Amino acid sequence: MLPKILFITRNYPPMIGGLETYSYNLIQTFEKQQETYKIILGKCKAHLLWFIPFSFFKALSMVIKHRIMHIHFCDGMLAPIGFLLKLLTRASVSSTIVGLDITYPNFLYQCIIPRCISRLDKIICISRATQSQCIARGTSPHKYVVIPIGITPGDVCISGTRDAARNHLEQLVGTTLAGKKILVTVGRLIKRKGVAWFVDQVMPRLDRKFHYLIVGDGPERSNIAELILEHGLQNRISMLGRISEQEKKIVLNGSDIFIMPNITAPGDIEGFGIVALEAGDCGLPVVASNIEGMRDSIIHEKTGYLVEEKNVEAFMGRIQIMKLTSPVIQDTVHNTFGWPQIYTRYRDVLFSTNCDCMEEAKS
Repeated sequence: MLPKILFITRNYPPMIGGLETYSYNLIQTFEKQQETYKIILGKCKAHLLWFIPFSFFKALSMVIKHRIMHIHFCDGMLAPIGFLLKLLTRASVSSTIVGLDITYPNFLYQCIIPRCISRLDKIICISRATQSQCIARGTSPHKYVVIPIGITPGDVCISGTRDAARNHLEQLVGTTLAGKKILVTVGRLIKRKGVAWFVDQVMPRLDRKFHYLIVGDGPERSNIAELILEHGLQNRISMLGRISEQEKKIVLNGSDIFIMPNITAPGDIEGFGIVALEAGDCGLPVVASNIEGMRDSIIHEKTGYLVEEKNVEAFMGRIQIMKLTSPVIQDTVHNTFGWPQIYTRYRDVLFSTNCDCMEEAKS
């Protein structure tokens, strides 16, 4: 019988975001397989002030009461709590590292959090990019194992034909898309997402049959809007802003190619790119910059293409000549990143008795 496990996360529904989705699905998957407990925060970051001490004392109580032998944190920001619990209990303590929780550019944060992370028993990084950031902060590489984020097969894909999804998409966008090839990007509009670069450098050079949908909001929104006007792309680019989960499914199922034109931004990395999996669940190929977490969320020439960062010709070439087919993309994503497979990898690492966890994770 597998040991009892306690999950602690500061990011959980009903709050919306990639980390919230990951935490929910990881915990739900474990709950289906073994005795699982959880301490969760489903409110905005302002509530961290009370949640941090609450989660520590609550965890201490639960470990003693239920004889829990393993505690797992869904990101590294709460690692100081994990370090204290490790000192005060016999439980093994681990954490997932997602990106900004290790790179956050604050001097005090960098003095405390990475050191506490390095003192935990096991650290699971969602990509090789986050692993390299952890190792760069002086911790022995043997503690780190790379396990990607998972996806529930069929969770994003809508039943029916792509033509039917396109009809719903036209209603959402408010314009006819007949004869168009639809490109789409979903995510927070910040510099490292590269949307402004793509609008400025690539869209003006693409054939007019390509229509670009930008889903999301953020500090780069006004800059992107100005670039659209500057290049006269008002009829070829639609900024949809924040949309519901159901509307996002319509967008992904009705589009042709998912675009991730990320650029390197100091102090901030794309830890993984779960939207690439959501696109793959719909059979949507991805064209992405070959940097950071995209190298782990996209399987080159199977679920999409990885191209050189800021290479206009490379992006245009892959967009204009797309050879990948939806069934192959879906099968590859489901068989590689499905939550049952991801659970098995977590289980083997967290509850293994072998010292060579890295080799277990690779097998």
